[in-house]
Amino acid sequence: MTSRVTSAVRHSAVLAAVLSFVWPGLGQGWVGAWRRAVLFAVPIAVLVVIGVIVISTQGRARSVGLFLQPQVILGLLALNVGILAYRLVAIVDAYYTSRARWPVSESRWQRAVAGTLLGVVVIGTLGMHAGIGYLGFKTYDTITTVFGMTDTPTQVPTPFSLAPGATPTPIPTPAPPPPSNWAADGRLNLLLVGGDAGPGRWSLRTDSMELLSVDIATGRAALFGIPRNLVNVPLPPASATAFACGCFPDLLNSLYTYAIAHPESFPGSDQVRGYLALQDAVQEMTGIHIDGQLVVTLNGFVRLVDAIGGLNIYVPSSVYDTAYPAPEGTGDITIWIPAGQHHFDGHMALAYARSRHQDNDYNRMQRQQLVLLALRRQINPCSMIVRIPELLDIARDSLWTDLPINQLPDLLALASRADTHTLKQYQFWPPQIPESLDAAGIAKIREMVADPFAPTPTSPPHGAGAATPTPIPSGGC
Repeated sequence: MTSRVTSAVRHSAVLAAVLSFVWPGLGQGWVGAWRRAVLFAVPIAVLVVIGVIVISTQGRARSVGLFLQPQVILGLLALNVGILAYRLVAIVDAYYTSRARWPVSESRWQRAVAGTLLGVVVIGTLGMHAGIGYLGFKTYDTITTVFGMTDTPTQVPTPFSLAPGATPTPIPTPAPPPPSNWAADGRLNLLLVGGDAGPGRWSLRTDSMELLSVDIATGRAALFGIPRNLVNVPLPPASATAFACGCFPDLLNSLYTYAIAHPESFPGSDQVRGYLALQDAVQEMTGIHIDGQLVVTLNGFVRLVDAIGGLNIYVPSSVYDTAYPAPEGTGDITIWIPAGQHHFDGHMALAYARSRHQDNDYNRMQRQQLVLLALRRQINPCSMIVRIPELLDIARDSLWTDLPINQLPDLLALASRADTHTLKQYQFWPPQIPESLDAAGIAKIREMVADPFAPTPTSPPHGAGAATPTPIPSGGC
């Protein structure tokens, strides 16, 4: 009896189909049809070898960037359909090859069971590739949306000083040469912007602005906090004539809405004019070329924090705000966050980073950098794999960049080798840099940004120029 059952299992056509589900041709090889096994196994093996060669020669991070190119995604989607058809043929062929090699006498009930099991294997294969196709289309949609913010290139910063009501005059800080491509000056400079809406909404306020700079050769990184309440930020030549001072005389965080409403003074389409104006102004103020900007809405930040399970943050000083905007957008609520260790959900992490009524914008900048570092520390790609569809939705709805999509491989490769153990933090704040910018303030900002990776002074002054080395454990698998 036992030998009969063992023989039935060994000669099972369904088992042969399952083996070819695992790897095309494996079921045929188990049956003994070696030529058919090689015919089905080799094409898939060639694809695997090609993938291994790409990853081994390009590196894992750069390979991800290559696979995320829109044309590559479409090619992979087509390949997914081809592999699906190929696997279905291999599975069915293994089933019938086994039945031909090992004919067995079966009752009608046994044949029905075998056919049902074969159908389960086929449906499982269809479901697997349908899921891959679904993720592929969502990825394509997300990538083309996030990287769809392309427009007129930003201008090269020029050296000038300004004061309220004054005309631009030269200052002794040379402007960098026009870069010919991404990070041509040896540094990747990204403007990180947090706003309350997406492109095209006139009411958007860019309340969180950080400039991230990474040295291409060494991977060293620095983060500059840009106050929302800076006044008289210099404008590039194309827009400088909009005001007598050659600058933006209002708060910097209102430049977006002003540029949207005044297309005659600021270049770009309606969708991106505000962002380009902000990027050009920060570029003019710092004197370095900004390669692009990354914009995330406040709601997107909340959703991202919730998606990773919240943030663990040590709060060095308590926060008490009796006029914090309610999450639903109507009225105010009281926020009380005592000093100490906390686990924040998305709304509380945003409240901690955004609250400012109990102190000032400069303390808020420090909290924003603390939240960014905590987010970087706690994002683990491996643990987030199961949430890829949700993360794609968050990115599509809440994230925009004007970085060229073809530079994504280089960007990811740089991110993978960036020095995450020490990141220097700077803030542009009084007394070294006044809220109402003048020539001396601009010169100080450009001096800081020109060489942010120099050794930290033993006793740095409070405020602008004070760099704090911050350990950031890797967020890898």
